[in-house]
Amino acid sequence: MIFSKFTKDSFDIEQEKKMKKLILMTVVLLFCWQFSSTQQDKSGLRGDPAAIAEARAMVETMGGLVIWAKLKSVHFVHRWDPWYRVDSYVEDEILDLTGPRSWVKMESEITHRIRAYSPEHKYWSITNGKFSYGSEDTWKKALRRSPYHLCRIARAVAINDSRYEIRFGKGDIAHTRRLEFYGPDGILGGWIILNVRKEPIVWATTQYRYIFGPME
Repeated sequence: MIFSKFTKDSFDIEQEKKMKKLILMTVVLLFCWQFSSTQQDKSGLRGDPAAIAEARAMVETMGGLVIWAKLKSVHFVHRWDPWYRVDSYVEDEILDLTGPRSWVKMESEITHRIRAYSPEHKYWSITNGKFSYGSEDTWKKALRRSPYHLCRIARAVAINDSRYEIRFGKGDIAHTRRLEFYGPDGILGGWIILNVRKEPIVWATTQYRYIFGPME
């Protein structure tokens, strides 16, 4: 009987130890899950909160965060008047917002050109009926500026894309500041100047600069 009681008491003690360990492990797992969830909530656009708020206000003027968050691609037609060309041209573009892919048809009074780039076929064009591949340098430049297209920036802001960091910088137009967009590498990839209505009036990458009229 004494041996039986001793065995039973030992068993109860072992069970109690196991139960305490199980409870402790459960608490630790719940804490880790909660910490992970908190970290995920904090993920998203990086940078100056005021600059991020300004970028979101810009996207609202461009149709709204809800709409841009749902978009996978855009198709738009616009007219360009480059200062360095004797002709203006109409550009018809299909732009993939999820990756570096673009197809563009450009027509003016004196030229017709189709150009495209993608990871599958790199950079190519057909100018006045003549097909050619772009150089490796041309493709790499297109790849570098791709994430900083105005439309891709708008979608990134709408989906709270953590690959982007947004800061304020000094604009080169009097009394303006610019929204600067940095990649995961911390390198400036593009910037935008807004008017008082939060509409983009200047958009630039490290290679090109565009000036817009008022949005309607």
